[in-house]
Amino acid sequence: MRTIKIQFADFFPDWNAANNFIIRALKKHYQVEFSDQPDYLFFSCFGDEHLKYDCVKIFWTGEDLTPDFNLCDYAIAFDSMSFGDRYLRYPLFAIGGRVENALRNHVFSEADVADERGFCSFVVSNGNANPLREAFFHQLSEYKTVASGGRFLNNVGGPVEDKLAFLGDYRFNIAFENDMSEGYTSEKIMDAFAAKTVPIYWGNKKIAEDFNPDCFINCHDFQDFASVIEYVKKVDSDPVLYNRILTAPLFKEKSAPFAFTPAALEEFLCRIIDQPMETAKRISRFSRKSDYLNTQKEKAELYRLAHHNNLCKVLRRIVK
Repeated sequence: MRTIKIQFADFFPDWNAANNFIIRALKKHYQVEFSDQPDYLFFSCFGDEHLKYDCVKIFWTGEDLTPDFNLCDYAIAFDSMSFGDRYLRYPLFAIGGRVENALRNHVFSEADVADERGFCSFVVSNGNANPLREAFFHQLSEYKTVASGGRFLNNVGGPVEDKLAFLGDYRFNIAFENDMSEGYTSEKIMDAFAAKTVPIYWGNKKIAEDFNPDCFINCHDFQDFASVIEYVKKVDSDPVLYNRILTAPLFKEKSAPFAFTPAALEEFLCRIIDQPMETAKRISRFSRKSDYLNTQKEKAELYRLAHHNNLCKVLRRIVK
Protein backbone atom coordinates (compact mmCIF):
# COMPACT_ATOMS: atom_id res chain seq x y z
CA MET A 1 0.00 0.00 0.00
CA ARG A 2 1.18 3.50 -0.79
CA THR A 3 1.91 5.73 2.22
CA ILE A 4 0.31 9.18 2.24
CA LYS A 5 1.03 12.07 4.61
CA ILE A 6 -2.07 13.88 5.86
CA GLN A 7 -3.21 16.35 8.49
CA PHE A 8 -6.50 17.74 9.79
CA ALA A 9 -7.17 21.40 10.62
CA ASP A 10 -10.05 23.60 11.74
CA PHE A 11 -12.42 20.81 12.77
CA PHE A 12 -14.78 21.07 15.74
CA PRO A 13 -13.24 20.58 19.23
CA ASP A 14 -14.19 16.92 19.78
CA TRP A 15 -13.15 15.80 16.28
CA ASN A 16 -11.30 12.49 16.53
CA ALA A 17 -8.46 12.75 14.03
CA ALA A 18 -7.43 9.14 14.58
CA ASN A 19 -10.86 7.63 13.95
CA ASN A 20 -13.36 9.28 11.63
CA PHE A 21 -15.12 8.59 8.36
CA ILE A 22 -12.30 10.13 6.29
CA ILE A 23 -9.59 8.06 7.97
CA ARG A 24 -11.63 4.89 7.63
CA ALA A 25 -12.08 5.53 3.89
CA LEU A 26 -8.38 6.28 3.36
CA LYS A 27 -7.11 3.26 5.29
CA LYS A 28 -8.89 0.91 2.90
CA HIS A 29 -6.51 2.05 0.16
CA TYR A 30 -3.42 3.64 1.74
CA GLN A 31 -1.04 3.62 4.68
CA VAL A 32 -1.87 6.85 6.49
CA GLU A 33 0.81 8.90 8.23
CA PHE A 34 0.10 12.12 10.14
CA SER A 35 2.55 14.92 9.40
CA ASP A 36 2.97 18.63 10.07
CA GLN A 37 4.13 18.86 6.45
CA PRO A 38 1.33 16.89 4.81
CA ASP A 39 0.75 16.17 1.17
CA TYR A 40 -3.01 16.28 1.81
CA LEU A 41 -4.75 18.57 4.27
CA PHE A 42 -8.36 17.97 5.30
CA PHE A 43 -9.88 21.08 6.83
CA SER A 44 -13.24 22.34 8.00
CA CYS A 45 -14.84 25.66 8.94
CA PHE A 46 -13.91 26.15 12.61
CA GLY A 47 -10.77 28.21 12.16
CA ASP A 48 -8.19 29.45 9.70
CA GLU A 49 -5.17 27.22 10.32
CA HIS A 50 -5.61 25.80 6.81
CA LEU A 51 -4.31 29.10 5.39
CA LYS A 52 -0.82 28.21 6.66
CA TYR A 53 -0.57 25.09 4.50
CA ASP A 54 0.58 24.78 0.89
CA CYS A 55 -0.42 21.29 -0.22
CA VAL A 56 -3.48 19.57 -1.69
CA LYS A 57 -6.33 20.94 0.43
CA ILE A 58 -9.66 19.17 0.82
CA PHE A 59 -12.50 21.00 2.57
CA TRP A 60 -15.25 19.19 4.47
CA THR A 61 -18.22 20.69 6.29
CA GLY A 62 -21.10 19.34 8.29
CA GLU A 63 -22.50 22.87 8.47
CA ASP A 64 -24.69 24.79 6.05
CA LEU A 65 -21.79 26.41 4.21
CA THR A 66 -20.85 26.53 0.55
CA PRO A 67 -17.19 25.69 -0.20
CA ASP A 68 -14.86 28.45 -1.31
CA PHE A 69 -12.93 26.88 -4.18
CA ASN A 70 -10.45 29.76 -4.11
CA LEU A 71 -9.21 28.29 -0.81
CA CYS A 72 -9.52 24.56 -1.41
CA ASP A 73 -8.55 22.21 -4.20
CA TYR A 74 -11.49 19.91 -3.48
CA ALA A 75 -14.57 19.94 -1.28
CA ILE A 76 -17.08 17.59 0.32
CA ALA A 77 -20.29 19.32 1.34
CA PHE A 78 -24.09 19.59 0.97
CA ASP A 79 -24.73 21.82 -2.00
CA SER A 80 -26.58 20.40 -4.99
CA MET A 81 -24.05 21.58 -7.54
CA SER A 82 -21.34 20.40 -9.92
CA PHE A 83 -17.76 21.62 -9.95
CA GLY A 84 -15.95 19.25 -12.24
CA ASP A 85 -13.98 16.59 -10.40
CA ARG A 86 -13.36 18.96 -7.48
CA TYR A 87 -16.63 18.46 -5.60
CA LEU A 88 -18.54 15.65 -3.92
CA ARG A 89 -22.00 16.09 -2.46
CA TYR A 90 -21.92 13.80 0.56
CA PRO A 91 -24.56 14.93 3.08
CA LEU A 92 -24.12 14.51 6.81
CA PHE A 93 -26.88 11.90 6.93
CA ALA A 94 -24.66 9.58 4.83
CA ILE A 95 -21.81 9.60 7.38
CA GLY A 96 -21.29 7.20 10.25
CA GLY A 97 -23.40 4.33 8.97
CA ARG A 98 -26.67 6.23 9.42
CA VAL A 99 -28.09 5.13 6.07
CA GLU A 100 -27.26 1.50 6.67
CA ASN A 101 -28.66 1.65 10.21
CA ALA A 102 -31.91 3.24 9.05
CA LEU A 103 -32.39 0.68 6.28
CA ARG A 104 -31.63 -2.15 8.69
CA ASN A 105 -34.20 -0.83 11.20
CA HIS A 106 -36.85 -0.02 8.60
CA VAL A 107 -38.54 -3.41 8.94
CA PHE A 108 -41.91 -3.51 10.63
CA SER A 109 -43.97 -5.99 12.60
CA GLU A 110 -47.66 -5.72 13.44
CA ALA A 111 -46.68 -4.30 16.83
CA ASP A 112 -44.75 -1.49 15.13
CA VAL A 113 -47.63 -0.38 12.93
CA ALA A 114 -50.32 -0.72 15.59
CA ASP A 115 -48.45 0.98 18.40
CA GLU A 116 -49.82 3.32 21.04
CA ARG A 117 -46.79 5.55 21.37
CA GLY A 118 -46.75 9.21 22.35
CA PHE A 119 -47.64 11.88 19.82
CA CYS A 120 -44.50 13.70 18.69
CA SER A 121 -40.87 14.32 19.68
CA PHE A 122 -38.49 17.23 19.23
CA VAL A 123 -34.76 17.04 20.04
CA VAL A 124 -32.85 20.29 19.57
CA SER A 125 -29.94 21.76 21.50
CA ASN A 126 -29.13 24.70 19.23
CA GLY A 127 -31.54 27.53 19.96
CA ASN A 128 -29.70 29.84 17.55
CA ALA A 129 -31.42 28.52 14.43
CA ASN A 130 -34.07 29.75 12.04
CA PRO A 131 -36.94 30.91 14.30
CA LEU A 132 -39.42 29.03 12.11
CA ARG A 133 -38.36 25.80 13.81
CA GLU A 134 -39.32 27.07 17.25
CA ALA A 135 -42.52 28.59 15.85
CA PHE A 136 -43.60 25.24 14.39
CA PHE A 137 -42.90 23.49 17.70
CA HIS A 138 -45.21 25.89 19.53
CA GLN A 139 -47.92 25.72 16.86
CA LEU A 140 -47.98 21.93 16.79
CA SER A 141 -47.97 21.85 20.60
CA GLU A 142 -51.34 23.60 20.54
CA TYR A 143 -52.80 20.40 19.04
CA LYS A 144 -51.05 17.94 21.36
CA THR A 145 -48.04 18.10 23.64
CA VAL A 146 -44.76 17.72 21.77
CA ALA A 147 -42.09 16.09 23.95
CA SER A 148 -38.87 18.13 23.72
CA GLY A 149 -35.86 16.08 24.76
CA GLY A 150 -32.97 18.36 23.80
CA ARG A 151 -31.41 21.21 25.76
CA PHE A 152 -33.58 23.73 23.91
CA LEU A 153 -37.23 24.05 25.04
CA ASN A 154 -36.82 20.91 27.13
CA ASN A 155 -40.03 19.74 28.80
CA VAL A 156 -39.16 16.16 29.80
CA GLY A 157 -37.00 16.85 32.86
CA GLY A 158 -33.65 17.26 31.12
CA PRO A 159 -31.76 16.31 27.96
CA VAL A 160 -32.24 12.70 26.92
CA GLU A 161 -29.20 10.40 26.82
CA ASP A 162 -30.29 8.20 23.91
CA LYS A 163 -31.82 10.22 21.08
CA LEU A 164 -32.95 7.27 18.94
CA ALA A 165 -34.58 5.51 21.88
CA PHE A 166 -36.42 8.73 22.75
CA LEU A 167 -37.59 9.29 19.17
CA GLY A 168 -38.81 5.71 19.05
CA ASP A 169 -41.30 6.41 21.86
CA TYR A 170 -43.30 8.78 19.63
CA ARG A 171 -45.30 8.49 16.41
CA PHE A 172 -43.93 11.67 14.80
CA ASN A 173 -40.72 13.66 15.02
CA ILE A 174 -40.15 17.33 14.15
CA ALA A 175 -37.07 16.89 11.95
CA PHE A 176 -36.33 20.53 11.07
CA GLU A 177 -32.89 21.67 9.95
CA ASN A 178 -31.16 24.66 11.55
CA ASP A 179 -31.98 26.62 8.43
CA MET A 180 -33.35 26.27 4.92
CA SER A 181 -30.79 25.68 2.21
CA GLU A 182 -30.91 23.73 -1.02
CA GLY A 183 -29.13 20.40 -0.64
CA TYR A 184 -28.51 20.80 3.11
CA THR A 185 -29.81 17.60 4.69
CA SER A 186 -28.32 16.67 8.06
CA GLU A 187 -28.77 13.58 10.23
CA LYS A 188 -32.17 14.66 11.62
CA ILE A 189 -34.45 12.94 9.11
CA MET A 190 -32.26 9.82 9.07
CA ASP A 191 -32.41 9.55 12.86
CA ALA A 192 -36.21 9.64 12.65
CA PHE A 193 -36.19 6.84 10.07
CA ALA A 194 -33.85 4.75 12.22
CA ALA A 195 -36.20 5.21 15.20
CA LYS A 196 -39.25 4.02 13.22
CA THR A 197 -41.12 7.29 13.54
CA VAL A 198 -42.61 9.58 10.87
CA PRO A 199 -40.47 12.70 10.26
CA ILE A 200 -42.09 16.09 9.79
CA TYR A 201 -39.34 17.67 7.70
CA TRP A 202 -38.34 21.24 6.85
CA GLY A 203 -35.07 22.54 5.43
CA ASN A 204 -33.82 21.27 2.09
CA LYS A 205 -36.45 22.09 -0.52
CA LYS A 206 -35.06 19.28 -2.69
CA ILE A 207 -35.35 16.66 0.05
CA ALA A 208 -37.67 14.56 -2.13
CA GLU A 209 -34.76 14.06 -4.54
CA ASP A 210 -32.85 12.27 -1.76
CA PHE A 211 -35.69 10.25 -0.20
CA ASN A 212 -38.95 8.67 -1.23
CA PRO A 213 -41.53 11.48 -0.71
CA ASP A 214 -44.08 8.92 0.52
CA CYS A 215 -42.13 8.09 3.70
CA PHE A 216 -42.23 11.47 5.47
CA ILE A 217 -44.26 14.66 5.79
CA ASN A 218 -42.54 17.39 3.79
CA CYS A 219 -43.42 20.90 4.97
CA HIS A 220 -42.32 22.23 1.58
CA ASP A 221 -45.33 20.50 0.00
CA PHE A 222 -47.72 22.80 1.89
CA GLN A 223 -48.64 26.46 1.64
CA ASP A 224 -47.91 27.21 5.31
CA PHE A 225 -47.42 25.60 8.71
CA ALA A 226 -51.15 25.71 9.45
CA SER A 227 -51.72 23.45 6.44
CA VAL A 228 -48.92 21.14 7.58
CA ILE A 229 -50.48 20.81 11.01
CA GLU A 230 -53.90 20.05 9.56
CA TYR A 231 -52.34 17.22 7.58
CA VAL A 232 -50.47 15.95 10.67
CA LYS A 233 -53.81 15.84 12.49
CA LYS A 234 -55.30 13.84 9.62
CA VAL A 235 -52.43 11.35 9.62
CA ASP A 236 -52.53 11.09 13.41
CA SER A 237 -56.22 10.16 13.37
CA ASP A 238 -56.03 7.74 10.42
CA PRO A 239 -54.13 4.51 11.28
CA VAL A 240 -54.15 3.29 7.68
CA LEU A 241 -52.64 6.52 6.36
CA TYR A 242 -50.11 6.69 9.22
CA ASN A 243 -48.95 3.12 8.65
CA ARG A 244 -48.66 3.72 4.90
CA ILE A 245 -46.25 6.61 5.51
CA LEU A 246 -44.39 4.84 8.33
CA THR A 247 -43.67 1.70 6.30
CA ALA A 248 -43.00 3.27 2.88
CA PRO A 249 -39.52 2.56 1.46
CA LEU A 250 -36.93 5.20 2.36
CA PHE A 251 -35.58 5.43 -1.17
CA LYS A 252 -37.20 5.11 -4.57
CA GLU A 253 -34.70 2.35 -5.26
CA LYS A 254 -34.53 -0.81 -3.15
CA SER A 255 -31.24 0.30 -1.63
CA ALA A 256 -29.56 3.61 -0.93
CA PRO A 257 -28.25 5.45 -4.01
CA PHE A 258 -24.53 4.97 -4.61
CA ALA A 259 -23.91 8.66 -3.88
CA PHE A 260 -24.77 8.07 -0.21
CA THR A 261 -22.51 5.04 0.32
CA PRO A 262 -18.95 4.92 1.73
CA ALA A 263 -17.80 3.66 -1.68
CA ALA A 264 -18.72 7.02 -3.23
CA LEU A 265 -16.48 8.84 -0.75
CA GLU A 266 -13.64 6.36 -1.29
CA GLU A 267 -13.87 6.77 -5.06
CA PHE A 268 -13.69 10.57 -4.74
CA LEU A 269 -10.68 10.50 -2.41
CA CYS A 270 -8.80 7.92 -4.47
CA ARG A 271 -9.34 9.98 -7.60
CA ILE A 272 -7.61 12.90 -5.86
CA ILE A 273 -4.72 10.96 -4.33
CA ASP A 274 -3.95 8.73 -7.30
CA GLN A 275 -3.14 11.75 -9.46
CA PRO A 276 0.38 13.17 -9.65
CA MET A 277 0.73 15.72 -6.85
CA GLU A 278 1.10 18.72 -9.15
CA THR A 279 -1.96 17.68 -11.15
CA ALA A 280 -4.00 17.27 -7.98
CA LYS A 281 -3.38 20.88 -6.96
CA ARG A 282 -6.17 23.02 -8.41
CA ILE A 283 -5.86 26.32 -6.53
CA SER A 284 -4.02 28.91 -8.57
CA ARG A 285 -1.15 30.56 -6.68
CA PHE A 286 -0.95 33.42 -9.15
CA SER A 287 -2.79 36.53 -10.34
CA ARG A 288 -5.93 37.71 -8.52
CA LYS A 289 -6.37 34.36 -6.75
CA SER A 290 -3.03 34.89 -5.04
CA ASP A 291 -4.20 38.34 -3.93
CA TYR A 292 -7.44 36.81 -2.61
CA LEU A 293 -5.55 34.19 -0.60
CA ASN A 294 -3.23 36.82 0.89
CA THR A 295 -6.25 38.93 1.85
CA GLN A 296 -7.76 35.98 3.72
CA LYS A 297 -4.49 35.44 5.57
CA GLU A 298 -4.36 39.12 6.54
CA LYS A 299 -7.95 39.03 7.78
CA ALA A 300 -7.21 35.93 9.84
CA GLU A 301 -4.15 37.56 11.40
CA LEU A 302 -6.10 40.74 12.21
CA TYR A 303 -8.81 38.63 13.83
CA ARG A 304 -6.24 36.81 15.97
CA LEU A 305 -4.66 40.10 17.05
CA ALA A 306 -8.05 41.61 17.90
CA HIS A 307 -9.00 38.50 19.85
CA HIS A 308 -5.66 38.59 21.70
CA ASN A 309 -6.01 42.30 22.51
CA ASN A 310 -9.54 41.80 23.86
CA LEU A 311 -8.31 38.99 26.10
CA CYS A 312 -5.53 41.24 27.37
CA LYS A 313 -8.05 43.97 28.18
CA VAL A 314 -10.19 41.50 30.11
CA LEU A 315 -7.18 40.26 32.08
CA ARG A 316 -6.13 43.82 32.92
CA ARG A 317 -9.63 44.52 34.24
CA ILE A 318 -9.53 41.39 36.38
CA VAL A 319 -6.11 42.33 37.80
CA LYS A 320 -7.34 45.82 38.65
